[in-house]
Amino acid sequence: MGENESMLEMYVLENSQLLEQLEEVLLSGEREAVLPKAEIDEIFRVMHTIKGSSAMMGYDKITSLAHAVEDMFSKIREEAPPEAEWEGIFDVVLRSIDFFKDEIEKIKQGNAPDGEADELVEEIRAIYKRLLEGVPLEAPGDAAAGDTVITAAPQEEEDDEAQGRPEEPLAEILSRLTPAEDELVYRIKLTFEDGCQMETVRTFGVIMSLEDLYSSMVTFPEDLNENCDEEIIANGVLIFLTTKQHNTDLISQKLAETMFLQTYEFSEVELPEEELQAEPAQQETDGAPQSDEVVVAAPAAADAAQKPVAPKAAQKPAAQKPAAKDDSKAIQSFISVNVNKIDKLMNLVGEIVTTESMVTKNPDLEDLKLENFDKQARQLRKLTDELQDIVMSIRMVPIAATFHKMRRIVRDISKKTGKNAELVIIGEDTEVDKNIIDSLGDPLMHLIRNAMDHGMETPQERLKAGKPERGQVTLEALNSGGDVVVRVIDDGKGMNRSVIIKKAIERGLTTKSEEEISDQEAFGFTLMPGFSTKEQVSEYSGRGVGMDVVRTNIENIGGSIIVDSVEGQGTSITMHIPLTLAILNGMKISVGDSLYIVPILNIRESLEPKLHKIIVDPNGNEMIMIRGECYPVVRLHDVFGVKTETTSFNDGIMVLVETEAGSACLFAEKLLGEQQVVIKPMPIYITRQFGRIKGLAGCSVMGDGGIALILDINRILTY
Repeated sequence: MGENESMLEMYVLENSQLLEQLEEVLLSGEREAVLPKAEIDEIFRVMHTIKGSSAMMGYDKITSLAHAVEDMFSKIREEAPPEAEWEGIFDVVLRSIDFFKDEIEKIKQGNAPDGEADELVEEIRAIYKRLLEGVPLEAPGDAAAGDTVITAAPQEEEDDEAQGRPEEPLAEILSRLTPAEDELVYRIKLTFEDGCQMETVRTFGVIMSLEDLYSSMVTFPEDLNENCDEEIIANGVLIFLTTKQHNTDLISQKLAETMFLQTYEFSEVELPEEELQAEPAQQETDGAPQSDEVVVAAPAAADAAQKPVAPKAAQKPAAQKPAAKDDSKAIQSFISVNVNKIDKLMNLVGEIVTTESMVTKNPDLEDLKLENFDKQARQLRKLTDELQDIVMSIRMVPIAATFHKMRRIVRDISKKTGKNAELVIIGEDTEVDKNIIDSLGDPLMHLIRNAMDHGMETPQERLKAGKPERGQVTLEALNSGGDVVVRVIDDGKGMNRSVIIKKAIERGLTTKSEEEISDQEAFGFTLMPGFSTKEQVSEYSGRGVGMDVVRTNIENIGGSIIVDSVEGQGTSITMHIPLTLAILNGMKISVGDSLYIVPILNIRESLEPKLHKIIVDPNGNEMIMIRGECYPVVRLHDVFGVKTETTSFNDGIMVLVETEAGSACLFAEKLLGEQQVVIKPMPIYITRQFGRIKGLAGCSVMGDGGIALILDINRILTY
């Protein structure tokens, strides 16, 4: 990968993450109708980072829009806007985020970011102009409507002209700092990791993170508006700042949290007595502000000749855990790794597990007593298990990011349809395989849209039905055995069972009468291709393709979906998805000449059916009585059409399995023991010929080279 490609990849990755964080901050602020100061500062920093990195990459439209938003929030930082302005601010910034995302997606696809942002820029500048008119500036001259440069106080220019170089005497550097009586001067030296790129932008990010912790600062390189990457790579970054002693722990913590920072040195500068005495006179002579303003060496506006002065934070920073300040520390807590490398590593671990099984269970060793070999084999199994667990943990990511993306959909549909609803998130810390997370976004988007457009009523309809005016859409995730259960629940009007069945009969999806169709089967019709009960096609739903897409995507990752609803109360859609697509512990069972794997986490017990009472219900369904409870019997040879001579309950074995979909006893020929298997997808030639086979989650290669089929218990129980 060339340098340009590497920079492009870094640009896309970092800005995508920043935009996701920014959208969440804005949606949270919109619910409260105001943004706290910390979040305003965060938005300003994000926009400055996007502006700087986009300018370096030559993306002018992105740069100009980010610059406009940055300037608007620079003004908002000085004085909060009137309440009437907040709604417009939230709306235009969220639309700006959409523009950034669209342009970044073009870049990811290898295309040029050619979108037009002029309309958004003008709208932002109009808001900015209104904010300026509401808060008179002290600086001379008025900025033109099209020129969104914030004018600085006169002191800023004097400081800019007086800045020196690191080789100048310490007294010259200290002359540009303005410590108060209870403040000290500190020196910070930063170096970034090799190859991290965009060092100038990262330096400014460090400075902005420290903004509330110092009263004045001098940096080398001086002008961070220019591309100083080479100088920073060669010499690092040197910072002199004035702050109170109790802030130093906070500063150390901020530095330690900086990504891609290799080392930093943080030490106090001893001030000569003559400098301390000369300081007040110098301040009086120059007419500089005493402690009302923060003079920042890295300006906020990329093209500004005059640099902004941000007000000093009034609140005292919270006490933090002490940190050493004189030591040079290596910071390397996290690294970014391409997910393709992790996939290859996972595949390699899977092959190691398979090979280990082939060696230790080799038929040539069956009748041999090899104590030392068995001991080493157990040690090898222990190490492969540990390796597998570590690699699996690397691939696992919280589902929170995917869930929080849905807030925007609820917000947009609420505004456009006049429906009042909020998204409630439960279990956002639940971890799922990275590949599964990537496949979950589209299904959730369709389900949220359906919940809002089909299910949720207008505020008037809800009040008339005796419900709260504001509806709720709940996203819930939880671990259940070897699966992750994801639910989308709304408290809307629910589904009309009769209407669904009538539509299904019209489309020829069933020949049963309404009385013969169970609730689960009835609501399951909504998952069929092209099925929709909505007469009018809207922007969000009504074409009958959304739920089919959901079912297809969930089944493609080995999951299942169940729809349940109560008319007038709401709808619940439950998805069972595998925790990972890689490796599982299973129990081998045989049916005729076929070998199957039952996931261990779904097994409650195994038993001999001849020791229990078998009953048959009026519909001919076989049931088994176990300790006073009745469970349905599933004959696997009937489910998969396998020829076997073991059809009598006196000759076979039963495995009691359970999931959230229910419990049942699987009837098989033999129980062969536990086996750790690597999950492989069904061969393409089989899926092309037969499609997805209901009840199978995939296959695996056994130690003797044979193939075992992995059972999808959820699908079997709904067979």
